[in-house]
Amino acid sequence: MPKAKPLAALLLLALTAEAQADVGDRWPLLGFAGHSDCRLAIASSGRAMQIRATGLIPGETLRLVIANGDMKPIALSPRAGDDGALMRYYFPFRLNRDGGLVDVTVAGARCTLTASAPWTRNLATIP
Repeated sequence: MPKAKPLAALLLLALTAEAQADVGDRWPLLGFAGHSDCRLAIASSGRAMQIRATGLIPGETLRLVIANGDMKPIALSPRAGDDGALMRYYFPFRLNRDGGLVDVTVAGARCTLTASAPWTRNLATIP
């Protein structure tokens, strides 16, 4: 049986904010955190989760950690965009699991934000 980390890494898509910014606005907001001018939002189509952070320092290197139950967390070091925002997509599917909780942490020089969102394999997809 393949290890979960390579599979999870393949399911983590790095799509640009410019190309997909409005998609998450149509999806239900499942998790949110805010501190000062910083915001972290997790929206979902029922299959994919969109992770958006704003209020970050433009161009700064961040720490992004995505945890899904007892799976080894995915740790990345992306850069905030020129607008001080970060956006990533995550597919929370796990073999032999019908659902769970995804925990997301985004840490930068200005703020550290953590939010959680539930997922269920049987949710309908929202166009």
